[in-house]
Amino acid sequence: MYSKLERKWWFIAPVTALAAVLTNFLVSAAGLIQPYNSAQWLLYVLAFVGIQRAMSFALWLLVLCVAPASAVPERG
Repeated sequence: MYSKLERKWWFIAPVTALAAVLTNFLVSAAGLIQPYNSAQWLLYVLAFVGIQRAMSFALWLLVLCVAPASAVPERG
């Protein structure tokens, strides 16, 4: 489940780009230069999703501390 903030393009774009860069760094540090088979692709995807979700959460917490009204959904 994504928050309203995580659905904004200006939030998704930098998080996804930075997650891709960090995933490439992590995968190359592990010795997988390019994924060739399905097991390597699975490791790459799992690393990307984990890094992307962790960064999204961390940035959401940062926004919550800086501007709480923009990160918390309105209550009816």
